[in-house]
Amino acid sequence: MKLYRRREVNCSTKYQNVTCTGYTACDTTKKVIAIVFRGANGENQVKDMTEKLNKFGLKSFFNATNGKILAFVYEYAMTLLNGGMKQDLIELKTKYPDYELWVNGHSLGSNIAWATASWIVDTGVYKPEDMKIIVTGAFRPGDYELASWMTETFPYNFHVLHRSDPVSYLPRYLPVFNTPAFWPKTEVWYNNSMEPGEPYHICQQADGDYCSEFMKSATAIDVDHQYYFNIDIDRWGADGCPKNISAYGQP
Repeated sequence: MKLYRRREVNCSTKYQNVTCTGYTACDTTKKVIAIVFRGANGENQVKDMTEKLNKFGLKSFFNATNGKILAFVYEYAMTLLNGGMKQDLIELKTKYPDYELWVNGHSLGSNIAWATASWIVDTGVYKPEDMKIIVTGAFRPGDYELASWMTETFPYNFHVLHRSDPVSYLPRYLPVFNTPAFWPKTEVWYNNSMEPGEPYHICQQADGDYCSEFMKSATAIDVDHQYYFNIDIDRWGADGCPKNISAYGQP
């Protein structure tokens, strides 16, 4: 997999140093194009997300669905797309029209990935059957109609959750719209350290008291959001994603 282009844009008009970041990449051996998004970065971005969630709640989402998405996620996704990622993806699609598209992200980046995947289908850049979505540490993206549409639309759509990752439990309820938020299918839950060979559960129910929801009354473990597949994502990425991951395991 070779990096094509990385994009970073300002995504807050209130706070300084709040950026949204993503990149596109290509693998000519596997015939894959990837579009990937970073999670939240810094205290100001968390403040920006929280304030926008409480103020704006949900918004209608493109033409393909009558569901509603978290408004701040939509804003972040469109800022990135209009900041160059749309152009990058179309350039790669034009050069490699038969390649499969992988859509990935972590934390906030997972939700931006879902929003971007929905935009891609809505605008006809790719068909859902030519896409694979795998995200980690995501929170619920929107209302029931959106979750149902995503479940029905994307045949290959997995959100991976690590044990009692606290971010994955938010938000459950949106007071601005007086409505609960929902997951789409399919959750993959690791109730362990996610080391190679450890078991996982593929949850057949889209949402409800299943799989990771068994942990909702347990004490949240912050490092469960930081470590996925027994890798400290922040440190590993900052160090250039070295092949030797032994120094990045969960304590």
